[in-house]
Amino acid sequence: VAALFLYWFGTGPIRGFATTLGIGITASLFTALFVSHILFDLLLGTGWLRRLPMLQLVGQTRFDFIGKRYLCWGASLLVVVLGVTAFVLRGDERYGIDFAGGALQEYRFSRPLEAEQLRSALRKAGLTDAIIQRFGAETEWLVRTPGDTEQGVEEATQETRRAIEEAFADANPELVRLERVGPTVGKILQQKAALAILWSFVGILLYVAVRFRHFDFGLAAVVALVYDVVVAAGALCLAQGEIDLMIVAALMTIAGYSVNDTIVIYDRVRENLRLERRKSFSELVNLSVNQTLARTLLTSLTTLLVVVALYLVGGEVLRPFAFVLIVGFISGVYSTVYVATAFVVMWRQRFNVAS
Repeated sequence: VAALFLYWFGTGPIRGFATTLGIGITASLFTALFVSHILFDLLLGTGWLRRLPMLQLVGQTRFDFIGKRYLCWGASLLVVVLGVTAFVLRGDERYGIDFAGGALQEYRFSRPLEAEQLRSALRKAGLTDAIIQRFGAETEWLVRTPGDTEQGVEEATQETRRAIEEAFADANPELVRLERVGPTVGKILQQKAALAILWSFVGILLYVAVRFRHFDFGLAAVVALVYDVVVAAGALCLAQGEIDLMIVAALMTIAGYSVNDTIVIYDRVRENLRLERRKSFSELVNLSVNQTLARTLLTSLTTLLVVVALYLVGGEVLRPFAFVLIVGFISGVYSTVYVATAFVVMWRQRFNVAS
């Protein structure tokens, strides 16, 4: 669902990301249903496989997850407030070129430079609104200039290049990358990104509600997804990062990952509703979370290894994307237990909903 709406509302590289994500999901489903079964049949038929020991990070646990929900909700509220505050206080600086409009230029110099040197040269040229950021080594710098009109963006781009080439001629400045987005296009991309996230949440809500035949399950899953997105975006703002189309793709990926883990626990809850009829609903949910805890930790750590590697060696361009994924995946594990499942328990106790 997330990949579909990401492709629908996305443009350029984001559609490419959505296409790759969709193909990956389809391939993963095919290999899980058919390829792994064929391999197991072969191993069983040849006698190479007689038992299937599984690595368990933790044994059978009996933690009272649901009993601690109010304490965790307080901590969650604090995290959300911090994230939203950081988002609001950063103002327009929270948006990258994709959404704010303007020009982004990446320069490479033959010798190291200081930020103040670049800032002083641009200030002399009248570019007082330019934002300067080191990009990896001390010889690589990003310069972002806003623009209220298409012509303004073009003029700022030319002025920036002229000022840098004149002030640092001895450092052989090389323009490595140039991205320009008009303010009108930036507003349109903002709207499309918001619609992509909104409709993804609606699609997930309907799917989970139909899948488990209970509206509260779907609503709880979406509340958890909203929490994950807010936490991830807030963490990026606290880290002084910028929200662009690639970050939106990361947020959508987090939504898909988080709801996958939530559905696993929901399935176990549904199974236990038939097997443990004497237990209360909160006891059933607590039991289900404990039964799936080892699986949750194992899959989450496996995924985190990949994303951490992407953060460490993926380069400066992919680092914000990987950072958001790391925060979102960790938040997704937490929200599955203390937001999604705990919300269902609270909803049913509040409105006396039958299981």
